[in-house]
Amino acid sequence: MKISRKIAGVVLAGGLSSRMGKDKTQLLLADKTLLARSVNLLEQTSLDAVFVSGEHANYPHIVDIYPQLGPLSGIHASVEFLFSDFDAIFFIPVDMPLLSVAACTDLLAKFSQYPQGVFYQDSTFPFILPMDRAVQAYLAEIISVERKQARSMYRLFTTFNMQGISCLPTQSFRFQNSNTPEEWDNCLDTYHSLQKHKD
Repeated sequence: MKISRKIAGVVLAGGLSSRMGKDKTQLLLADKTLLARSVNLLEQTSLDAVFVSGEHANYPHIVDIYPQLGPLSGIHASVEFLFSDFDAIFFIPVDMPLLSVAACTDLLAKFSQYPQGVFYQDSTFPFILPMDRAVQAYLAEIISVERKQARSMYRLFTTFNMQGISCLPTQSFRFQNSNTPEEWDNCLDTYHSLQKHKD
């Protein structure tokens, strides 16, 4: 008998955007902010609830317990906040504007096959993290250590034997990040190219 699990979606949006030079969450793509696009993307996926990691009063949000320590800050705070009510968390970053509903849906399907957790191996995001006491304790331990290397995503994935999956080469552009003005320009070029092919 298949056991249904409650999965929350979380948009990681608590960074300083220092490399971009302006707030990434408020960058506009097709008249929508990246934050609004990311929340809307998760809302179109069959998740039980959607939250934003970071101080974003217009959305159900989760504030970092240990601020400005990279993605693990938001992951740790989200696990602490959602642990009692959900079984797993589907994480996406706010700066991946070309991510598709199909890519998220495919990852959810793979989670049924790999309940230890699953991620896109060429980009690390998005990923699905199951929550149990071991995961909670691990995050609580590494978030408080001084060594930055201990807070790596790769170490989290390998510690819990999470499964990396590959995407089709034709879809690799979906996982482009926009951390810098140059990367943002590349994303905009790709987006406009996609729109032209649609017309």
